[in-house]
Amino acid sequence: MKKPKVKKTAELYEFRFPDIGEGIHEGQVLEWKHAPGDHVAEGEILALVETDKVVAEIPSPKDGILRERGAETGQTIQVGQVLARIETGAGAGDGGEHLAQDVLEGGVAAPWPGADRGSVVGRLDSGSEAVLPPSREAPAPAWEAPSPPAGNAKVLASPAARKLAATLGIELTDLAGTGPAGRVLKEDILRSAAVGLQRLSTLRRSLARNMERSWQIPAAVVHEQTVVDDLVALRHSLNQDAAGEDSPALSYLSFFLKVAALALRRYPLLNSLYYPEQDAFETPGEINIGFALDSEAGLVVPVIRRVDTLTLGEIQEQINRRRAEAAQRTLDLAALRDGTFTVSNYGSIGGLHGRPLILPPQVAILGIGRIHAAPAVRDGVVVAAQQLPLSLVFDHRLVDGAYAAGFLRLLMSLLSAPHRLIAALR
Repeated sequence: MKKPKVKKTAELYEFRFPDIGEGIHEGQVLEWKHAPGDHVAEGEILALVETDKVVAEIPSPKDGILRERGAETGQTIQVGQVLARIETGAGAGDGGEHLAQDVLEGGVAAPWPGADRGSVVGRLDSGSEAVLPPSREAPAPAWEAPSPPAGNAKVLASPAARKLAATLGIELTDLAGTGPAGRVLKEDILRSAAVGLQRLSTLRRSLARNMERSWQIPAAVVHEQTVVDDLVALRHSLNQDAAGEDSPALSYLSFFLKVAALALRRYPLLNSLYYPEQDAFETPGEINIGFALDSEAGLVVPVIRRVDTLTLGEIQEQINRRRAEAAQRTLDLAALRDGTFTVSNYGSIGGLHGRPLILPPQVAILGIGRIHAAPAVRDGVVVAAQQLPLSLVFDHRLVDGAYAAGFLRLLMSLLSAPHRLIAALR
C-alpha cells in the first residue's frame, strides 16, 4: 500500500533585533527594504536601523517570506525584541494560505505556533469587554505631572498619556482616541494641544547621555595662543608642490592630529583611560586620536589609529574617508572604537577659545580655535601675525596642571616652528 504524502509545513522564524556590540541597547527603524509578503534571501538587507553610534544594515538570517514586521519606520526597537517574523521551509512561497487561520482580520497576527506568546498581542474581537494589554510606550519623564483625578479613569489611555494630558491641562473625555478600541494615545493629546514635541533621534539621545557623563568629570582647562605663520606657509608650500598629483590636499587638521600624537608620546598620561568605579586607569600602547566631526545626523567622533606612525598624507586620506562616510551615514562601529584622545577643531566653523567636553573614559580633549591675524610682539616690535588659539581640557583626577601645561608648551613649540617636527620624528 502506497504511503500517503505528508505535506511539510512551513516554520515561522522569529528574528529578534541583535546585539551588535558597543553597549547598544536599542535602535530606531529608519527604513524597511521589504514589505510583508516579500521573499527575502538569507543575507539580504531587511532594514536600516539607527543606533546611538551608526546606521546599521540588518541582514535577514533566513531565506523565506517576510510575514510580519515587529516595528515600523520611525519606531524604536530594543535589543532582543522581535524585528521580523520570516516564514521558512517548505511552503514558504505559497502565499501563506496554510497560515491564514493564524492571521486576524485587519492584518494583525495572532501568536504563531512555537512563538513567544508574551511578545505578540492576542486576538481582540470588536465587541470584547477584555482589557487591552499594557502599552509599550516609554515611561513619562520625571517632569510630568502626577496622574489626574479619577474623573478620567473611565477613558481608555496609558498612564503616560494620562500624565501628559494632566501636564497640558487636557481632559481625556474630550478626545477621540485613535488607538485600539478607542484608546487615547500620546499622539492624540499632542495633536489636540498643537504641541510640536519631537523625540530625539537615537544618535542625539546617545550624545545627550555622553554629555551628561562628561559633565560629571572634574575637569580643568588651560587656554593658550601661539603664532603659526610658519605652519601656514609650510601647508601652502606642500599643497602647491603636490598640485596635480594623486596625494590629497593637506588640511590644518592633519597637522593638528600629527603634532598632538607626537606630543602625547612625551606626555602619555594624557593618552590614558580612567575608570572611576575601579579607581584605576590604563595607558594604551597606541595613540588613537578621534576628531569631532559635524554631520547631518549630529556629532560623531571617528578615530584614526596610531596617528604618530602615519604621514601627513596618510592622516589626510583617513580624514577625507571618514568625512565622506559620515556624510553618507555609512560609518561603521570599527571607525568609532578605541579612541584614546580627542581633537575638536571648532575653529574650522568659527570660534577662538572653547571648552569642549571630554569623551569618557578618555582624560583629555584638545580644542583648536580659528587661525586669525592679530598683533604679536617680535624682537620688541609689534607685528601682525597668524595666531592659533588652543584649549586643553583635562580630567584633574588623573592629570595635574603642570603636566597638562607641559604638553601644551610642547604642542605650541611644534606648531609655531614646524621644522621641529623632523627632530620629533626621530
